[in-house]
Amino acid sequence: MGILKQGILGGFSGKVANVVGSSWKGIAVIKAKPLSVANPKTASQVAQRSKFANCVAFAQAILSSVIKPLWDRFASKQSGFNAFISANIDLFADVVPGTPADLVISSGKMASTAIGTAVFDISDDLLSIGWTDDTGEGFKLESDVPFYVVVNETKEEVFGFDLTGAVVRADESASFEGDYLGSLGSGDTAYLYQAFRRADGTIVSDTAYKAITVQA
Repeated sequence: MGILKQGILGGFSGKVANVVGSSWKGIAVIKAKPLSVANPKTASQVAQRSKFANCVAFAQAILSSVIKPLWDRFASKQSGFNAFISANIDLFADVVPGTPADLVISSGKMASTAIGTAVFDISDDLLSIGWTDDTGEGFKLESDVPFYVVVNETKEEVFGFDLTGAVVRADESASFEGDYLGSLGSGDTAYLYQAFRRADGTIVSDTAYKAITVQA
């Protein structure tokens, strides 16, 4: 039985016919249950479920290192994880983004900082990243912290990095040893995504993207 708690226009809990009332994070929620579904496996439904599964798997790989610090604080009436899924799900017909340049690892009022170099040297087993310190442009400070996502399209691998306490914008460079990059190697197609966050977590930047050059 449904229980009206705040009048006809207020929240209620329980079920009335095919309408279900509940509360989520203090928000009154009303859902309509479909009376019947003729075909739950249409091509479009299957494709959407596949996108969702692929995007969720991708997001889980970078949840603690990137999504939580860059999304949780700014997501409205949903988790940062769900906000990331909503922003990127259409890219995931496969397990990696179909249009790499469109992936959003961060979105905020701070403009992105272009990635100058992104080179993985096989002989040194090192990914070297460089950018120009653009402190003073908009909301950018020299103490802003960089975050990274590396996608190895060839081997369908993804890695996330939070450089809090290690590198800041003013350093103009960062690097990762191959041990942290899975099996990235010769012939692989890989991409790098960069975002910055204010040291106190109050502002984040938009996403910068660059293909990684893999060299012997």
